[in-house]
Amino acid sequence: MSGRHSIAFLSLSCLLVAAGALAAPVTPRFLGGAEIVVGGPVTPEKAAGDTVLVMGPTGSGAPYLGDFESGWNGWTSVDNTAPTENHWYVSDHGQAVPGELGAWCGELSFASCTGLDPVGGYGNNWHQILAYRVSVANPAVAATVRLEGYLDHDVEPGYDLIKLQMLGGNDAVYTTVRQWTGTAKVVVSDTLTYLPGEFAGGTDVAIAFTMTSDGGWSDEDCQWNSAAACRLDDLSVVVEQAGQPDLNSFTDFQDGTFGDWAPEFPVGVGDFAKRWFFLEDLDYCRSNYSVQVAFIDDGLVVPGTGGSFCINWCYGPAGYIVNTTGGLAGPAAHLDNAVVSPVMAWPDDAKSGFTLAYDAYEHEDLSFDSPGIFHVWRVRSADTDGSAGHGVQVLADQPWVDLNFLIMPDGARYQRYTWDLTYALVPGRDEVQVQLGAIEYGWAFGWVGDDGYPAPYFDNVRIGVYAQQGPVLQASEQDLAQDGFPEADLIDAGNLAGMHVRFDMARNISPQAHLRNDPGDSLLVTVAPARSGAVLAGAPTLHYVIAANPLFDPYRTTATSGAVAGVPADGLPPTSAQLWAFDLPDTGTLFPGDVMHYYFRAADDVGGDVQAATLPADLAGFGVFGDDPLAWDTRFVVRALPSLRVVGAGALDQPGVLFWNDVGARTGPEAWVETLAQMNLDCGVHYDLYHTNAASSNVGNGLGGRTAGPSIAGYDVILYTCGDLFGEVLETGERNPGSDIQLLRTWLDGFTKTVLPPPAWGLFMAGDNLASSVAASGPDGAAFVSDILGVSVATSEVRPFINNQVVPEVVPTIGNPVIQGLDRWVAYGGCLNVNTFDAVVADAGAARLAEFTDPAGQPGAYGFAAASEKILGSQVFAISLPYDLSFVYTDPNTVNPNGATDRLMLMRDIGWRLNFYFEPGDIPDAAGRVFAVAPSPNPFNPATKLSYTVRHPGRLVMKVYDIRGRLVRTLIDRQVAEDGFVMWDGTDGAGGQVASGVYFVEARMGTEVKINKVALVK
Repeated sequence: MSGRHSIAFLSLSCLLVAAGALAAPVTPRFLGGAEIVVGGPVTPEKAAGDTVLVMGPTGSGAPYLGDFESGWNGWTSVDNTAPTENHWYVSDHGQAVPGELGAWCGELSFASCTGLDPVGGYGNNWHQILAYRVSVANPAVAATVRLEGYLDHDVEPGYDLIKLQMLGGNDAVYTTVRQWTGTAKVVVSDTLTYLPGEFAGGTDVAIAFTMTSDGGWSDEDCQWNSAAACRLDDLSVVVEQAGQPDLNSFTDFQDGTFGDWAPEFPVGVGDFAKRWFFLEDLDYCRSNYSVQVAFIDDGLVVPGTGGSFCINWCYGPAGYIVNTTGGLAGPAAHLDNAVVSPVMAWPDDAKSGFTLAYDAYEHEDLSFDSPGIFHVWRVRSADTDGSAGHGVQVLADQPWVDLNFLIMPDGARYQRYTWDLTYALVPGRDEVQVQLGAIEYGWAFGWVGDDGYPAPYFDNVRIGVYAQQGPVLQASEQDLAQDGFPEADLIDAGNLAGMHVRFDMARNISPQAHLRNDPGDSLLVTVAPARSGAVLAGAPTLHYVIAANPLFDPYRTTATSGAVAGVPADGLPPTSAQLWAFDLPDTGTLFPGDVMHYYFRAADDVGGDVQAATLPADLAGFGVFGDDPLAWDTRFVVRALPSLRVVGAGALDQPGVLFWNDVGARTGPEAWVETLAQMNLDCGVHYDLYHTNAASSNVGNGLGGRTAGPSIAGYDVILYTCGDLFGEVLETGERNPGSDIQLLRTWLDGFTKTVLPPPAWGLFMAGDNLASSVAASGPDGAAFVSDILGVSVATSEVRPFINNQVVPEVVPTIGNPVIQGLDRWVAYGGCLNVNTFDAVVADAGAARLAEFTDPAGQPGAYGFAAASEKILGSQVFAISLPYDLSFVYTDPNTVNPNGATDRLMLMRDIGWRLNFYFEPGDIPDAAGRVFAVAPSPNPFNPATKLSYTVRHPGRLVMKVYDIRGRLVRTLIDRQVAEDGFVMWDGTDGAGGQVASGVYFVEARMGTEVKINKVALVK
């Protein structure tokens, strides 16, 4: 038997922690769009050839169709809550005495995983029932059921269960009376009572032993080693009724049958898959009225449910939504439906890479009254001729492999997903098959609502096969390293040697019941030889280089550059292990002020042909420690904080500002870092950067998970962004000990309670759904929004209440004490992904600093705050925006000094208020050049000339949007070397003439964005 660290990986992965200690599972985590990182080849691919299209749209020439216009095209559907395979047998397997038969739940097809693992065992996602049923003589009289017997069970503790259940009345599913988990031999002795009216079907006593397993950690994936899930023997049932003879049953299974017991299949939720035409949506920018697949419960697809009708989200067919109430199986069950592709033949043995792409429409609020409906994919493959040396495989017997995460919807919108799934396939595959589906998982997070949606919808599936060079390297951000503070959580000038910063992964692996935040000690990477016949050419390695703070050189015991070999993390042989663990010493390696860059490298070998790959794939910027803190991929950077230096007579000094990027790589910190650079603020000197890896996953690696307060006490100002993230913002400590909210309160208390405050302290927080997400996280979050930010949340989407503007203009309120340097700016939430900005109102005691204008640009139309401030104490301020700073765009009619952006001007005013402002650097380059776009004539008819100037060669993208933020036309998207112009003749992308009115021209070059307002007059 083996342990398990975390159910954040539902089916494949485990954690390697310090000294091999094991931790209990935790609730599944969310996954944002950028949080799975895939590596690539070290050198350009050798004669790779083109990607072979295996599945594609009608007319693509692909052998399998991925759209549903003409029918199902070989696709089928499945209700994964209704298994069709029985795993109960009468057997003497595992018994010391041959011929000692019992009811055995397991499969002999599972081979031994290690020398200590017996042959046989149980699999993932099992729901196996062994039932006893008998009719009573008089249903009008209560019955007492006495059950005795013996049970041996060996299942993963806490997650895989053996249950004693009973069925009553007209119920379709059993209810649990008692349950067992883990490993034990027990005597079963229970008494159950049926009252009149409670008999199953009106007449029967029906009891059952039910075995259930979750999505991972079983003999199927070699993460839990057993001979079987359970074994039952000598089952005695006595049914007693007053005035009636007892009904007696004894089954010892020695005759090789189940006797009075029988395997049953559980009732499923129902298979709701259907091809739908003209599905509506809430995506402001895109719609799809062609045929799509959805899982809507209209009462007809699955008769007997009565249909699932909407509460608030009523845009589905006739108002129907996905089932949120357990369907045919009752409220204890949860939807898990999928459409299944045809079995696809592998087209080319020389190509081992595999990509899956599809369009998905998603909608999930991630709130307490939502059901938590997520979309999923699964894939399975088989080596049907045994060419890889692991025996002949049958695809139908192969396990489905999934992402092991819940894919976090990005609002209500269409999204094109592309996944490289090479790592999930078996070597030498000859056949492959995929699932796309919907799963209800809100119950795991305590969400109890049924305020559901018709989403998800699926369409346009595309599958490609390509030549993979080297092994596959893939990791989740939450299993990579995290920025940190001294393990002692103390800044002590008298003990520099004791101020080491641990090298740990982002994710907390400690179970919630332990009430501590314990990050995994090792980093985890999936490394899988993909080419047929390939084996790993030695252990994968972690390569690193440290820009070391010389203050701690006397105490440093680890080299500042080098490579360390990984070790298999899943107990498999080193040539085939998929999950590898990497670690560096926690002491003597990192100290405050150090910055580490790292990457992973692995190679595989096919008959002497050795090919290598790295993670990340692009190594440009590795080891570049200059003025740009983003030169190297931030997911592979470790910053040991704070950045300390010695001043005066041995006193320690540090930056006064901490910039907390709590959106991770999702939208990136580029706009913030660029603005701080324009203010002459240098990272590591004037401000420190803390980057939350896997920010949307809520894995305990925010500031509160790394310090209780002492390590950040030296910062005067915290700048915070959650970007466009919603739902999982600022941890409360409920899932992972170490509350971000409590930490910020503690930090602020240190200022508000001080006797002699400095010139100014404070907090500047920005994010599209900052206030609504924090307020919805629980009482602590709601209090923080009120007490600290000083706002009330009206709704998480302001757009419907400001005349559906997606690119509203913002103006400062007259007499506000903060924003003095600019007259207006644009809060850009336009296509292709419309942002959902919070609608907040400044509370009494707080100030509204800015407001949204009406479509004509006039103030006074709405009461919402577009910026707000609460004074928390003497010169202690909390300033917030209901949108991220990166979405502050320059108003096309604004002319700022030195060509400064509105973003810079706004940050300058906030900097003055919080006392961290430096004079901005020169915006033009050394030659006085600026990036600018000028339309002429304007207004225009029939065409306008858009002249542009550039600082240096680069990619220029210029697009036209209408007043609602919908894309009208892309005018240019290519590399330019010098100044030039482009014409717009008032036509859209299809060549049609647009209507008279105001349009926005957005020009992007690098991190610079310019917006011009133009008017077409006819």
